[in-house]
Amino acid sequence: MLIGQFTLPLAFDLAATFLFAVTGAMTAMRKGYDFVGVFFLALVTGIGGGLLRDGVFLQQVPAVLGSHYLLVVVVATVIGLLFGQSLNRLALVFLLVDALGLGLYTVFGTQKSLNAGLGWVPALLIGVVNAVGGGVMRDLMSREEPLIFRPGEFYAAAALAGGATFAILALGLGIAAQPAALAGIAVTVLVRVASVRFGWRTPAARALIGGDHPPGEA
Repeated sequence: MLIGQFTLPLAFDLAATFLFAVTGAMTAMRKGYDFVGVFFLALVTGIGGGLLRDGVFLQQVPAVLGSHYLLVVVVATVIGLLFGQSLNRLALVFLLVDALGLGLYTVFGTQKSLNAGLGWVPALLIGVVNAVGGGVMRDLMSREEPLIFRPGEFYAAAALAGGATFAILALGLGIAAQPAALAGIAVTVLVRVASVRFGWRTPAARALIGGDHPPGEA
């Protein structure tokens, strides 16, 4: 049982939603979608993780359907349409805020799942889905292979490391939720940024038995 609660600051929640929605709008514009397509891909990217967490896994009314979240998505869509790909110049800002958002949503999703009565393993997995779900939905809807499925920089792995840190500290060691959450967020940010800085990459999966023989060969 958690000692205390970690509170996700609304201001940052909205800021992260805005950032994710902007990336969705930029993807839609790169694909040549119309205005409606840009808005809906921004919407899915911005609030998709929260929709999956609450609507699918926890069977609750999604908090991200509040009017302030939808307004943020509208603003993000307008910004994307006005400035387009020139926003790529802010790549470092996007990376840092994205890494922070990744940690916050993983920890918050894990905590909310624990409060709903789930065990720590499913709670951790839902926390990761909360963090990466919007990006996965964006990729699927734009007919791209989801980033987290491909070998590359640590993303879902960074979220998993941060969520596991939170669970171990809060449940295993009995540390209060707030400092445990801050530690989990810090681990996520460090792993994510370090993977970009030092080129850490997840390897492609290979069969442990049978080598690299194509299917059907001995």
